[in-house]
Amino acid sequence: MNAKILMVDDSKTIRFQVRKILEAEPDHDYDISEAADGKEALDVVAASTKEKLPDLVLLDRNMPRMNGDEFIRIFKADPQWGHIPVLFLTTHGEIEELVKGLTELQADDYLGKPFNPSELQARVKSLLRVRMAEKETLRLNSELDQSLKEQKLQFEELKKTKVELAEISAVAELTRIFEKFVPREFLDRIAKTGIENITLGHAESDVITILFSDIRSFTDISESMEPAELMQFLNTFLQFMSEPIHLNHGFVDKFIGDAIMALFDQPGKPDAIEARDAVRSGIEMQASLVRFNKLRAKQNYPPTNIGIGVHSGPVVIGTLGSDSRMDSTVLGDAVNLASRLEGLTKNYRLPMLVSEDSKNLISHLEEFNWRFLDRITVKGKKEPVRIFEVFNEHSDKNYENKLKAAGLFEEALNPYLKRNWEEAIEGFKECESLLPEDASIEMYLTRAQEFQQSPPAEDWDGVHRYFSK
Repeated sequence: MNAKILMVDDSKTIRFQVRKILEAEPDHDYDISEAADGKEALDVVAASTKEKLPDLVLLDRNMPRMNGDEFIRIFKADPQWGHIPVLFLTTHGEIEELVKGLTELQADDYLGKPFNPSELQARVKSLLRVRMAEKETLRLNSELDQSLKEQKLQFEELKKTKVELAEISAVAELTRIFEKFVPREFLDRIAKTGIENITLGHAESDVITILFSDIRSFTDISESMEPAELMQFLNTFLQFMSEPIHLNHGFVDKFIGDAIMALFDQPGKPDAIEARDAVRSGIEMQASLVRFNKLRAKQNYPPTNIGIGVHSGPVVIGTLGSDSRMDSTVLGDAVNLASRLEGLTKNYRLPMLVSEDSKNLISHLEEFNWRFLDRITVKGKKEPVRIFEVFNEHSDKNYENKLKAAGLFEEALNPYLKRNWEEAIEGFKECESLLPEDASIEMYLTRAQEFQQSPPAEDWDGVHRYFSK
């Protein structure tokens, strides 16, 4: 069934849930638009042509600016809109409110929150059947004045069109379902001629930016939860974390338990834009985590912390597996390094680490403030990597001190690399006075003090090597 639905609710969460329920309905192609209150909904309807008017309105009652009761009175009084069915979705469950909604306010149906997904689907289908029958009747009546010959020609053309639309709809529905498991951005690369033509071993190379995110101490969290509670926690968390990625033109490649692997790859866009979007996503994910923790705090749950690693580099994009089971994937050192950086956030006591490769791509954009942290090698990689913290004045309470410490830290590195330990220690201590709990400064101060007592080997290059994940 093809139908247009206007969903009016001030809760973004409810709108997301309703959309997910309706889009999961097989053999139905709903065109769903949204409004956050009655005033916005009236504006949407008023701006619609006759052909674009909704076939059904799902309406909340308690909303700011204009509530559902005020909206439906205006809506049902209009001769052009009044015949469009309205389904109330509301927490008002008293019989008096039910009677008022169905009689005085002229709602066509009434469903209390929380609602059963199957019941919502059934009620929507029932109301739309009536609406579609009415529209079909009007359409047929308008054609009664046409000649028999024209009707016959139109019937033949309509029959042909229906067959074509059925074929297109079937492919579109299959693709839409497939996209729940394989991102559309991947399909654009590996299935350019349709998902039925996906082949094993398809491969393309490109430079992209990868973002890895993981929950800190997830094992401890999971052991304190029942299975159903754990799944609810993860699904809610992943929704909060996925939104900033999608808003910044990235896409989730994989959910790996509590971890997220996101890719920023926009064909035709510069690599710098992709890297910028990834760093923006990391910053906004931290803000989204604050909102998530506020929601959890209301339920007396402890806060959740995450680590984020961002790196840009060459990868191979393609399909991997066997003829009976294949998967889309991204391979390369760039993927491994992004994952390692996420793991190292614990060492540096920071929510996000960014590689120099990503920083260099976007440093000219002057959008972010950067602070050098360390020069390292990670397990599985021989070449050293410079890692950075990105921070801004709106989200970091130590913004001013970090700006000052960043310059002093770079200055202290010169004597450190020249093995002038006393001068280096003095410089790192000055940095420490600005950021007394900073892990990177602590590390360099400790290293310099240890090297002062026991100098490193002649081939020492200042790189710190991590041998574990």
